[in-house]
Amino acid sequence: MSASEYLVRDLRRTREIFGLTQEAWGERIHFSAKHVGAVERGERPPLPDYLGAVDRAFGTTFMEFYRMFVKGELVPVWYRPFIEHEGRASLLRVYHPLLVPGMLQTEAYARAVLTGYRFQTDSLDGMLAARLGRQEILHRRPDPCQLVAVVDEGALHRRVGDANVMRDQLKALVTACEQPHIRVQVVPSDAGAYVGMDGALAIATVDGRLVGFLEGHLEGRLVESPDATTDLEGAWEAIRAYALSSEQSLELITRTAEKWT
Repeated sequence: MSASEYLVRDLRRTREIFGLTQEAWGERIHFSAKHVGAVERGERPPLPDYLGAVDRAFGTTFMEFYRMFVKGELVPVWYRPFIEHEGRASLLRVYHPLLVPGMLQTEAYARAVLTGYRFQTDSLDGMLAARLGRQEILHRRPDPCQLVAVVDEGALHRRVGDANVMRDQLKALVTACEQPHIRVQVVPSDAGAYVGMDGALAIATVDGRLVGFLEGHLEGRLVESPDATTDLEGAWEAIRAYALSSEQSLELITRTAEKWT
């Protein structure tokens, strides 16, 4: 039995120990009975927002189990070292030329992305849970991770899912930026050729040092040596120099969201 399967079983067992129906359980954690049932049948992954709600309502430690045992099994082996660094980061700088970065994806947008990658249906929910679970660091208390995300304007216009998915995703970006520790900037389409066209990258600041990650078609590459991370940071700053200011970026995102009707 995998850790994720054990987690689902233990959630159901805990509800039964408390003597609650799925409807009553859902009322306590502010999720619908339909959602509760889907989680317990393994049709919907138990994401951090669900697990956190259960822990707050019943004094359980499901989020701790998720961090220790589930989170790692749901990501590729070659990505796990960076995920571990990312989970302890005080600052995360990310850039993507084609998509909204995973740290800011809605569930519907992330599902559409993973579906487009043609993953096996039976593994998609697990991968979705892993992707959305990484966003937990943005809600960490009392020290949420600082996030600066740069995205190419093309990602705002690239249809991922349907129009509703896109509109909700762009609105979610605007809402995220209401948090003081999150900033999003957009490289406008008239910027021309720039170094960011080489591909997505991420830089995590962990305990005062930098750890980078470069995405690839087959697998990504961890960047740890001081010289290499310095060069990667230089590339990041070069990309960001092409981006609009935070205020201009939010205006552009808001206007584009209104077009997705």
